[in-house]
Parts: sequence; structure tokens; C-alpha cells
Amino acid sequence: MESTGSAITRNSQGPWSCGQPPSARTREAGDEPDGATAYKLLYQFKAGKDGGYPYDEPTAVNGKLYGTTDEGGAPGYGTVFETTTSGQERVIYSFKGGKDGAYPCAGLVNVNGKLYGTTQSGGASGWGTIFSVGTSGEEHVVYSFKAGKDGAVPYAGLLLYKGKLYGTTIEGGTAGWGTAFVCPLSGPAHAIYSFKAGKDGGRPYGNLIEVNGALYGTTQQGGSGSWGTVFKVSTAGDEHVVYNFLANNKGTNDGAYPFDGLTNVNGKLYGTTKDGGSAGFGTVFDVTLSGAEHVLYSFKSGDDGAYPYARLELASGVLYGTTIEGGPQNWGTVFRVETSGKESVLYRFKAGKDGANPFARVLYLSGRLYGTTQGGGVNGGWGTLFSVTP
Repeated sequence: MESTGSAITRNSQGPWSCGQPPSARTREAGDEPDGATAYKLLYQFKAGKDGGYPYDEPTAVNGKLYGTTDEGGAPGYGTVFETTTSGQERVIYSFKGGKDGAYPCAGLVNVNGKLYGTTQSGGASGWGTIFSVGTSGEEHVVYSFKAGKDGAVPYAGLLLYKGKLYGTTIEGGTAGWGTAFVCPLSGPAHAIYSFKAGKDGGRPYGNLIEVNGALYGTTQQGGSGSWGTVFKVSTAGDEHVVYNFLANNKGTNDGAYPFDGLTNVNGKLYGTTKDGGSAGFGTVFDVTLSGAEHVLYSFKSGDDGAYPYARLELASGVLYGTTIEGGPQNWGTVFRVETSGKESVLYRFKAGKDGANPFARVLYLSGRLYGTTQGGGVNGGWGTLFSVTP
């Protein structure tokens, strides 16, 4: 593999941990949530054959929800699962940690009834895969990353655009700081851009979105101040930085280290930074396609929440998201924020049976928000699937 610019950390979860360190998400289950009429617990993962540590939002297909867990399953390398909206769960595929892939962090994209996703490890060379799986459980590896110019460790999910899959890797490429890639549905994948961790950015952890025929995303590192970027890349590979984060330098109250992707609202991009802002606990921001950015909300690590990792979900003109910490007991929140910047909390987690540390975006479906927590639940805290009424 080419020089990476930072060492790869291998641990029990593969090359990169999907979320927070285990100490932040393996708490013993406590009491049921109280006074939470809007909240509904759907499923508690047990880290057995059912899976454990769901890190991204579910995907809706024909009234059912499909998602991934980073661990668990029969051999322990993660799963693809199916659940009803009332919480009846079954595993449709368990990764074996070999050529089929291992440790899926990201959610799934539905392509004509077949689900496509990524694993951050496994595959023919051990550097991650793009896979497809049918709802009846047949799995196929579309591409195995080689940790060369093609990239390595695909952390984020995939974007379907004009019949092809687009995504990012956080390692590999010509400089080792990750890639943006394209992959036909039958493979193989190839990089359209390699990040250099200079002004162009580095470590693109989040999903890509398409706006007016171009792809937009974020890098957690790099940029003019090394606090991360919002970037644009054409399908031909021409990359341009739309915005460089400032991390509250010189009293700007700006954010730092955007972790996930963006949400397009009428040609303006909305997102989160996991750090920075006026209090240092992260922000919700918007940025125009021409690069004019402003912070909508700065988290204070009180009842409002702290450290929003996930991208935002748009429903009826309102943005919804999660923070992995904050709230009265500091176990995270589900929040809403208007485009004017007014923020309110829908639910505050207690790290009991309700879950803890929601890491992923929420999915809006038929009047409810569906999401996952990476901790809490039962058996030491292997995560939950929940819904909340906005």
C-alpha cells in the first residue's frame, strides 16, 4: 500500500473502529425510559447471531427496514439484518470475515430490490469490499479493494447515480488519504480522485450526494486549516474545495471535523461537524454551492446534546439528527433544527434498555423517525433499533 500519512489501527473491529471506543458504548442496561411517549424501542441487539453495534440508519424496502451491524452474526464479523417497523428482527446474512467481507459500518442502498453496501475489512486482500445481498440472503462481492490506487477501507455507504455506485474510502489512493470511487453494479471499482490531505482534504468518512450532476461530500481532515472540508468532485474526477472549516479560530464560532455527508435542501447543503462551534461540542451548518457558510446551531453539551457525527434527515422542511453525547445523563439525543437555527430535542437517551450514543442518521418513514444506537440495550449494551415521533 502507498504511504498513508497516518498509521492504520487494527483492533477487534477491523482496520478502523466504526464509532466510539468500546468504553464509551458498553454500559450495562438500566431501567426502561420514562415519560417518553414519542419514543418506542423496537429491538435490542444481543451480539449473538442477531448482530451487535449497528452504526448507520436503516433503509426502507417495501415496508421493512434493512441495516447492518458491525459485529455479531454467526462468526462475529457483522450482519445484514431485516426488521419490521414493529421490531421483529432476522439476520439475512452473516459475514464470515474472509473474501465475503467483514465489519460493515455503513447502511445500505436499494437498487431494484437488491441491497448494496460496503465492509471496511475483509475481501480478497483484506481491505474492504463492495457487496450486494438479496433480501433472501444471497450475498455477492462486487469488488474487493486492494489498498493501492483504488483505495482501502470503504467506511461510508454508497450513492446510486445514473446506474453506477459512487463512494469513498478513508485509506489508499495515490497519497494514502482516501479516494472517491465509482463502481458499476457488476464491478470493478476505480478511484476518480485521490485525496492528498492538503488543501484538497483527506479522510472522507461520509456518504456522497449528487447535486446538479456533481458529487458533494466532506473530509474530516485537510483543507487550508486542517479542520476538514466540504468538497465537490465531478464524475470525471475534477475536485474542488467548496469550504474550509475554521474550528472557531479567532472567534468565528465555526465547526471542525465534519464526519458524515451532506443534505441538499433547495440547492443549499446542510451538515454537521462533530467538533467546533461556540462551545466546542459541534455544529449544524449550511453552505451554498458557491461556498458561503454559516453555523445554524452550536451544541452546548447540556440538554441540547453534544458531538453530532451523523448527517441530517429532511422531513417537511425540518432537519433531524443525533448527537452521541449530551442530554441530562450524557448518553446522546435525537434533535430537530429548523433552517432558521432553532434547535429542540425530541429524545434524550439514558443508556438503559432504550440505548445509548446514537451515532447514525435517522430515517423518516410514514410520520416517524427510525434510528439506531451503538450502545445500550441488553447484554452489556450492544445497541438498539428505535423510533421517535417528531
